[in-house]
Amino acid sequence: ASSVRETPQRGCKSHGRSCVLGAGTGPSAMGAALPELAKAVLDRRVPYLSWQIGTKVLALFAIFCLPEGFASTALVALCAFAAAADIVLRIAVSRSGRFSPGKHGSDVLLVAVLLLELLACSGDGAAGRSCRALRMIVPFAILVSLGGNSMRLSRDTGGGETYGGTARERGDDCEAAIGAGE
Repeated sequence: ASSVRETPQRGCKSHGRSCVLGAGTGPSAMGAALPELAKAVLDRRVPYLSWQIGTKVLALFAIFCLPEGFASTALVALCAFAAAADIVLRIAVSRSGRFSPGKHGSDVLLVAVLLLELLACSGDGAAGRSCRALRMIVPFAILVSLGGNSMRLSRDTGGGETYGGTARERGDDCEAAIGAGE
C-alpha cells in the first residue's frame, strides 16, 4: 500500500489514467500541482496571513532596532522571500493566472525595495546615502503591504469568494440554511 495519493491531473486526462500528485514528467506535472498547493496554503487564511504579517513586522524591527549584521540581513531577506512567495501563490490560484498590478503591485514594490535595501545596506554601504534613503522608504512599502494583508485577513468569506470559488461553485446550499433557523 502506497502512501502517495493518486489524483487525476489536467495533463493526465489524455491517456485516461490517474497520475501521482507531484510526480510526472518534467515541469508540466509540477505546474499542475502548484495551483492545488497554493489553494491549500491560501485556504488556511489566518495562520498564513499571520505569518506574512509577522515577517513584515520582523523586517521593520530588524531595519530599525538591530545592528547591521547577519540577523538583520536574514530577517529582511525572509520578508522579501515571503512576499515573493505570496505573489506566486496568489497568481497560481487566480482565474487568469496572470500578474495584476492592482492585486500584486504593493507586494512587488515591497520585494523590490527590500532587495535594494539588502544590496545598498550590506557591508560598507550601510552608512551611504542610498542606504539611508531606502531606510526611509522601506517602512512605507511594508506598511502598504501590511494593509493589504490586513484587508485579506478581515475579509468575510462566509458566503462569498474564497480561493475555492463562490458558494454556488463549491456546491454549498445557502438557501437551505436561510430557512433552517425558523
